[in-house]
Amino acid sequence: MSRTARGPLVGWLAQQRWFASKTRRIEALTIEDGVPLARATIQIARVTLDDGTVDRYAIPLGEGSPIADALDDPPFCLALLDLIRRGGTAAGKQGEVRGRPTRAFPRRLPSDLPVRRLAGEQSNTSVVFGDALILKHYRRLAAGVHPEQEITRFLTERTLFRNAPRLGGHLEYRRHAGGATTLALVQELVVGGRDGWEWLLEELRGFHQTAERDGSPPDPERVRGLGGSSLRALRRLGEVTGALHLALASDASDAAFAPEPITAADLAGWADDVRRQVEAAQGMLGDRGLHAAPDPSDGLAGLAGRRKIRHHGDYHLGQTLVREAGADFVIIDFEGEPLRPLEARRRKHAAVRDVAGMLRSIDYAASAAREGVGSGGLAWADAWEAEARDQFLGGYRTATAGAPFSPDSDAAFRGAAAVFELEKAAYEIVYEANHRPQWLGIAARGFAKAAAALGRRSRAGAE
Repeated sequence: MSRTARGPLVGWLAQQRWFASKTRRIEALTIEDGVPLARATIQIARVTLDDGTVDRYAIPLGEGSPIADALDDPPFCLALLDLIRRGGTAAGKQGEVRGRPTRAFPRRLPSDLPVRRLAGEQSNTSVVFGDALILKHYRRLAAGVHPEQEITRFLTERTLFRNAPRLGGHLEYRRHAGGATTLALVQELVVGGRDGWEWLLEELRGFHQTAERDGSPPDPERVRGLGGSSLRALRRLGEVTGALHLALASDASDAAFAPEPITAADLAGWADDVRRQVEAAQGMLGDRGLHAAPDPSDGLAGLAGRRKIRHHGDYHLGQTLVREAGADFVIIDFEGEPLRPLEARRRKHAAVRDVAGMLRSIDYAASAAREGVGSGGLAWADAWEAEARDQFLGGYRTATAGAPFSPDSDAAFRGAAAVFELEKAAYEIVYEANHRPQWLGIAARGFAKAAAALGRRSRAGAE
């Protein structure tokens, strides 16, 4: 092992977009292992921060100086892909990197497969191989089963769900002393898929331009007429989301995916999670404060007796790709919230939590699209959002009718959704205050709307 608290690698690491602790100082960096492959070495680095936190990172480095990220080197990337294809191994002193293909790995690939690294990544690095495959290389490592590798393998090999990229295989680093860590996975590339967030913002720009020319006050029928393409697409997204949950709940023989009864302890724990998140948001806002939130237990009561399942866990428009001009969607990025422990991301939960995440994302898109809209267009924006929520929920409820993880009563379903929207909005308040204060108002308005919806449902239940 080698150890350094300074030096070029420490400085380089701290500047990378995927380095997760930019507000902390690196106290020490230990190279625990190096696995040679092609013209590079995959360094397994142990990073100690000034608050005592210890993280591990995979840092593939090319030959020579200055420091060269090997994921910019096509031959190295092709070597990673070949390791997965043949189920091969590359040995280091303390462990090895091993490829694990699935039966969905393409039988034939061109010998001159072009390789390009994608720009704009955050916590991971992605490399595209022609128009066939995309490899996601994880940077910050955690020992144990990775939820994205686990879920995409399950969807690929155990279900007929095809609105997610099929998994071609993954790479894992396994220490000789035991314990495996997922390094990377390779999936089929969705050719022509558009980012769902960017697509919806473009749709909304067109909607507002048309509504401004129309000049009349909105009513539901006119909103559906002018926003027809976006609203039809969101209904389809609701159907695809429901189909995903049905697929994830389809195999009772697999302990990692078998639906389980939602217990009183689950409901109490989820309510406590919401309360803690709300307290964190209130602490972040200080004197600006938040209106008191209703008791989340009331909204969660409708989940009693239903089933908890595996779910996406970090579901929003940016985790979707749009195909065929909004006629269909592909769901991506099943790793969950990256800063949470792996075991927390793998826990079964209420499926409606994903629904709430997407409702918050629709609210964000509607709010972002309001910027620059004249006062006369704000009523159209509110009317579109109300219709959009109904369309997404209608598609989901139709797709999951009778499913054991979804409440039969629409009131119970919407009550639970309001609780998880409240939790998500509180999380967003903390995030925006730290990273994008100009968007803090969107999160605070979302919190107020979720609290009001939950309050109405609590009062209706009491009556």
